Amino acid sequence: MKILKKILIFLILTVLALVGGSYAYLQYLKPSYEGALLLPDLKEKVEVNFDDYGIPHIYAQNEEDLFYAFGYIHAQERLFQMEVLRRLADGRLSEVFGEAAVPSDKFFRTLSFREHAKLTLDSVYKDPSSPFVKAAKAYIKGINHYQKVGKTPIEFTLAGIPKSDFTLEDMEIIVGYMGYTFVGAFKGEPIATDILNRLGADYYHDVMDAWPEGEYKIAVDAKESGALALAKMAKQVNDISDNLPFPPFHGSNGWVISGSKTKSGKPILSNDTHIAFSQPSVWYEAHLECPGFKVYGNFLAGTPVPALGHTDFGGWGLTMFENDDADFFRETLNPSNANQVKYKDTWENMKVRNERIKVKGKSDVLLDVKKTRHGYILNEAFDGLINEKNPIALWWVYHQFPARHLEVFYNICKSKNAGDMGKAVAPLTSPGLNFMWADTTGNIAWWAAGKLPIRPKHVDPEVILDGASGLDDPQGWYPFALNPQILNPQSGVLYTANNQPADMGNGLVPGYYVPANRAKRIGELIINSRTDWTEEEVRKVINDVKSSTYPDMVASIVRGLGGAKLSNAAKENLDLLSKWDGTHGLKNVEPTVFYKVIYQIYKGALEDELGKEVFGDFEHNFSFKRNAAKFFENDTSKWWDNKNTTAIEKRADIFKAGLETASLDLKKQLGDNKQNWQWGKVHTIEHKHPLGILPVVGKLFNVGPIAINGGRETINNLDFMMDSTGTYKVTYGPALRRIVDFGTPRKAFSVNPTGQSGYFMSKHYSDQAQMFAEGGKRPEYTEKTDVMKNKKGTIVMMPL
Repeated sequence: MKILKKILIFLILTVLALVGGSYAYLQYLKPSYEGALLLPDLKEKVEVNFDDYGIPHIYAQNEEDLFYAFGYIHAQERLFQMEVLRRLADGRLSEVFGEAAVPSDKFFRTLSFREHAKLTLDSVYKDPSSPFVKAAKAYIKGINHYQKVGKTPIEFTLAGIPKSDFTLEDMEIIVGYMGYTFVGAFKGEPIATDILNRLGADYYHDVMDAWPEGEYKIAVDAKESGALALAKMAKQVNDISDNLPFPPFHGSNGWVISGSKTKSGKPILSNDTHIAFSQPSVWYEAHLECPGFKVYGNFLAGTPVPALGHTDFGGWGLTMFENDDADFFRETLNPSNANQVKYKDTWENMKVRNERIKVKGKSDVLLDVKKTRHGYILNEAFDGLINEKNPIALWWVYHQFPARHLEVFYNICKSKNAGDMGKAVAPLTSPGLNFMWADTTGNIAWWAAGKLPIRPKHVDPEVILDGASGLDDPQGWYPFALNPQILNPQSGVLYTANNQPADMGNGLVPGYYVPANRAKRIGELIINSRTDWTEEEVRKVINDVKSSTYPDMVASIVRGLGGAKLSNAAKENLDLLSKWDGTHGLKNVEPTVFYKVIYQIYKGALEDELGKEVFGDFEHNFSFKRNAAKFFENDTSKWWDNKNTTAIEKRADIFKAGLETASLDLKKQLGDNKQNWQWGKVHTIEHKHPLGILPVVGKLFNVGPIAINGGRETINNLDFMMDSTGTYKVTYGPALRRIVDFGTPRKAFSVNPTGQSGYFMSKHYSDQAQMFAEGGKRPEYTEKTDVMKNKKGTIVMMPL
């Protein structure tokens, strides 16, 4: 008995030692916010002060030291994020995550970001004395030095990821991946072509019109088999996107209010970029300062200059332009040579590149990447499509030019006025971005930047084009002066919410613009006679959760029912919705009912024609979402008739069935007590880490779930996929909410969805999550006296 007791005590002590040792090791891996470092090749002393949210404020004596130090500091918080992102963009996830990542790797190898990066380095980076080139090299050197001497992130150990030096090519492929996430064509054109080819023009125009007449536009200064193959590709692309370890962009809000309308007498800039949520958060904040360079901004992992930011002179925000910068061409293969396609009267050789994808625990996967004059052939990357008779080529503006992103954003950081800013953004090629600008001299401006192709007049870029005839090929490029833009509008306000820009004189720019809901609501709130706007009042707008559009859709349902006889439950729910003002608060019951009802209406109207799989994707399609309100008013649409029944259904029949089915589902899901129907009980947000899928320990890496207000296309845009479950798990929304009053540019305010740190044991991993959910804010310090007052740690870097 004594022996057993001793053995038991020994086992308990061993377990405690292992637990204690593991805990101590995890504590050791926390990022360092105090200490002294010796860095080889550093020229002068650098001081890094961390504020109360773990944000670094880096002070150096020259730019190369500044970016060298920043690379090191950025890597200590986000090295795993950088590593996953470059592997994702390069098609190398399978090396560490195994066979499940092969579809993603095949797709991104085909997009050829590495090849494009080489082109960019050979041209844009050819002058080693260019300040932005020096900055990039110094930043990469900082990342690599951290990899050599810093702590290895726990994710590298758990996933067995080997370390390797970062390069300028890696930085460029990361930028390429972010450009891909903006491409709306992958989700829009396959379904559009399928509807047009299979169902006809009437069906197509009822739900896919480019931009409904009368909808809000951004004001400007005026001066066949192929379809089926592409639809299959689209489904696989959506599956890949849903499981990406780094989130794609989805949209954004941004507006600027002139000093003539603010209490400070200077412009106020507001911006919230909409990105799929993940953990760690997308943006990393930092304040960089040395003689001749000072900026506070938001940085993507692996990039040295901020995509969003402000200085003592001015600041900028961005949203997705949503212009259509990608087309799909149906190529005609030579029956006698699988590496040739027809172009006019000749057979042209495709360029072929052989790729080998290494797969952890499995044999290598071989991939032939083929390219025509129109672009890379996509079929090779997808299951079951290699032998398609008419392969699909991707023509993408991004592939047509060397990338200029780093140069553009570096020059933005140096801009002191609207003139500088306009010159800085002009060289951008792809993806298209809306840049909003405000400065301390009082200017406000907006540019839709990106290369705009001149397409033949007969071309509808929302459907697959013919590669063989040559008649559908782009014919050149519009000059930047014809890009949508405006400087100091008379209204004193400008805004963009991914909606269609107005005509600059060369026609509307084709694109995948989102519904006008947010644009309409922003206009309602900021276009008025008010002249006392403050940061606090603007923050009420950025957190607004009211839809002006959805009550109109409810009114359409009421009119469309035409007095149809309803059950008591359906009557009660319709009466509830009829009194709704569109607010999506945590305690509101109406949103829970509304989304259930419109999902059932969409399902009843569309699923019989589209099929279950296509309907699941189409329900979230931007073109359909922006046409939904108009569609509800169209009582003659062919979509209302259910092809699976002998009867001929009318709009009233689908509305009634949708309302009745939704009422039954709500009762079954949530019970009779409508207190349990509150929006906060079904609408939640969870920030998921790539390792969050691991059993047991995975929960340590995820943040949430947290009940949250907002909804689809409210200004506080917290979107979700709709299905029959009646639960609405947020997929994307604001990746930050930042507001700068240029009366006091050194006292800007922002909030991050979770936290600054990428390490789950850090207190800054999720210290803003609840603040974000509640619509709160915290300061962005740029004045050194403020930084020192709120300093929580200092790292001093000295030359070795």
